[in-house]
Amino acid sequence: MSTSTIFQNMYHFYFNYHQYDMHSVLTTSVFSRRIQFAVRMTVSFLVGSFLAYGVPFNNLLALQYLIPVMSMLSIQETFGMTIFACYQMLTAIVPISIFLYIVQKIGLGYKDYLAGELVLLISSLFVAYKCSQVQNRKIALLIIAIFFSTIVNQANLPSTFIFILLELFVIGMAVAIVVSLLVFPLFATFDIENRVNYCLKNLQNMQTLVLQAFLCEDQMSAQVSLARASTIEQMIRTTMSLITARLVESTLEPSRCLQRIFNRRHRHLIDLTIQEQEDFITSLMFHTSSLQLMVKQCQFNEYHTHYARELRATLVHLDLCQTTVISSLLSSTAINRDEFNGRLADLKQALDTLRQVSIKARLHQVEHVLESGLTIRSEDHLSHAFFFYQIATIARILMRVTTGDENKSFFQEIKDQRKKKQKKKRRTLVQWLKPQWPRFVSAFKSMVIIGVGSLFVMVPGLAKVFENGQWILIALCMTQGDTVGGALTTMKMRLVGTLFGAMWAYITYLAVSDNVYHTFGMLVPWILFFGYLKPLPQWGYAATVACFTPVLITLGRIPYGDTLPAGNYALLRIEENLIGIAVAVVLTIAIFPVFAIDVLKNNIDTTLQLCRGSINAMHAIYDKLFENEQLDVTIVDVEKQNEQGIKSFIDAQRSRFHQLISGQRALIGHTALEPTLWWSKNSFASDRYSMLAEQQIDMFRMLHNIDHILLRIHECSNTSENHIKRLQLYADGGFLPASLHNELRNLSRQLSDCVGLWSSYFTLTQTRFYRIFRNFSFKRTKLNESDLSKHTQYLIELNQTIYRLQNQHQESVNRLLDHYLTCLTQGEALSDFIPYADNMNVYIIFMGIAALYYSTTQLARNALALGTNIHTIFELETTTLYRPF
Repeated sequence: MSTSTIFQNMYHFYFNYHQYDMHSVLTTSVFSRRIQFAVRMTVSFLVGSFLAYGVPFNNLLALQYLIPVMSMLSIQETFGMTIFACYQMLTAIVPISIFLYIVQKIGLGYKDYLAGELVLLISSLFVAYKCSQVQNRKIALLIIAIFFSTIVNQANLPSTFIFILLELFVIGMAVAIVVSLLVFPLFATFDIENRVNYCLKNLQNMQTLVLQAFLCEDQMSAQVSLARASTIEQMIRTTMSLITARLVESTLEPSRCLQRIFNRRHRHLIDLTIQEQEDFITSLMFHTSSLQLMVKQCQFNEYHTHYARELRATLVHLDLCQTTVISSLLSSTAINRDEFNGRLADLKQALDTLRQVSIKARLHQVEHVLESGLTIRSEDHLSHAFFFYQIATIARILMRVTTGDENKSFFQEIKDQRKKKQKKKRRTLVQWLKPQWPRFVSAFKSMVIIGVGSLFVMVPGLAKVFENGQWILIALCMTQGDTVGGALTTMKMRLVGTLFGAMWAYITYLAVSDNVYHTFGMLVPWILFFGYLKPLPQWGYAATVACFTPVLITLGRIPYGDTLPAGNYALLRIEENLIGIAVAVVLTIAIFPVFAIDVLKNNIDTTLQLCRGSINAMHAIYDKLFENEQLDVTIVDVEKQNEQGIKSFIDAQRSRFHQLISGQRALIGHTALEPTLWWSKNSFASDRYSMLAEQQIDMFRMLHNIDHILLRIHECSNTSENHIKRLQLYADGGFLPASLHNELRNLSRQLSDCVGLWSSYFTLTQTRFYRIFRNFSFKRTKLNESDLSKHTQYLIELNQTIYRLQNQHQESVNRLLDHYLTCLTQGEALSDFIPYADNMNVYIIFMGIAALYYSTTQLARNALALGTNIHTIFELETTTLYRPF
């Protein structure tokens, strides 16, 4: 390995900017990223500790240990998230610090229990109401808890005590920011690009496997490739799940500047913002998954064998050209634009060749059918048209994003971004001050929980028994969540982390006693280990608690010497956390409970409404693009948008849909921990809800395909007006299926009714607590048997629609073949009576129409599967028929 290669590997490893043609496990593995994060957390602890104990601070009141604790709490996986978290925490704790300073100045301090309790409740209510993010709310409540638990028991505190606390918090945050920037920095911008590159490489591998499956001779051989493709698909989905969150984290990073500095080798090839990269990769994922779906359902009969043999060489060549283009984008070596344009030209030529060969193959198939007296099954024709359309769409997306505006300057991009931000609607003062009932109820619940916890601090008898009881109050502050399931998850993780951390704290004391620097040495390997575990979703908060608990116990007891045995400190911490968690469990369930199942159902309701809007948009987009005289836009406002506006509308819908689905998957895990006594007659069917999320994805994917196909047909129809009229004559003569407008109108209405009914089911079965305290609805609603019967009838009608669409298209194919046979017997050539034989745009439209009918049929199938699953879920939740023994 050359010196330049070693240096390049070290450079990419340190800055976490990956090149996927290096084949270096060191720079691209999950293991190395976790090790880097563990090192960042450990360095943050060491810097904070030496700053707290090595530099003489005045008036720290033996609270120096808060600096390393806050540095570990503040440091996040990416630099953008660290900045974002610190910014939000500062906006929460600075105003509350000013308020608490005024409180102490006016005398509501030592031994003034009633006034102190009242101020504590008011301040916690305000913080819980204004802090929408759980983590910021916890930190703000933490500083309030430390302030009151300290001030109530110490008479000689300086008047600036709250600002001393604020100083410790700010120093810890500053340490986290500096370390996150200097030690193995992982910018959210780079993490998005790394994930996009990973997904792009594996999407190409997935497509190659799907094409191999398509070209197989039999179903069993294809299943092997499809199984491998499904494994890669799951890997891609897991990688993509964090991209949306990373987009939020990157808002405080100079993303375009970082891209231009580190990605200058390929900026002339593909120059997309991180938001455009996310749109690009999700669009590719949609179409590649659609391609996989078709091959899974493909019938390996004579019709398929004919196309596979005719197109084998062309498909392999197209896949090779596409692989070459993607390899150029991921290459670590610089490629000039002329060379890259040559590879793009090869891809375009391969795509044109595929279309020409597929036209010939289709003409040969038609000729063979006419000579043999056989027929073409509608399913075969539609599915293969859908396959070729997806192949062409993937290649076109790749060519479009690599043809950027090279004349656009960096400053022009900044101006464009500023204009976009100015166009965004901002909340008015009235909207900002308008009270929100659900947030107030949640804030009131937090206030009550804090009030109960403060009794262990404010009441002298309880405070004496539990050694001032401050850690009970802190445990109640730090285990709050937006839902019962989320809070119980946090409590479980905090308990596990506290047990591990307390044990290591006692071991540390036995090993090094009260020596501060030796204590640092004992804590370093511990923080390294749990810092490695923290990025794991199942460990997350537990690993954080396990990291800072021994710091709190060991460094927190040093100023007090041997007033209590070291083992008592550890046991006391476990005891107080157990009491705090036990109280939190009772209060979380007893006071205005917001169950995760309710939030999950609300999320599903919102997702279904988004699908309903997309269903109506499907029909509205058709009317807009083709200027239908019966334009009827009621829900989706697209009549004033141009084609580019419609594309942006579709992309925004897709992005919002992915956010909702990601939320659903997290809520399913929280709901599984909740007690189901209050809302369900049976246990929570997590497998059914997981299946529900996948079925929603399948349904939305077909809606996206339909919109995309409509745009493509419209694009080609503008360049082939005469041939479009000829195709319309075919439709009027009954040779093609009935009017697309009527089909989309009827299906849109039917699906809209179904989705509306499903949405109402999730609303009706929410718990009474949620309806009263979140929706402010006191009406008692029940799910009637007549509603279930109506749902069954909808499913029957939807199933009938599927068969009607299949039969209708089969009849049109038969009529079209009869027409071809008549023309052929009259001595006409195939190119004379087949409109797409000599025109590529007409062929694209013809294939687009077939792909549109296939997508429409699949949409109905997916909706039927989704409706059947929803029906089963509600039977499980509302009846006793399936109660286990």
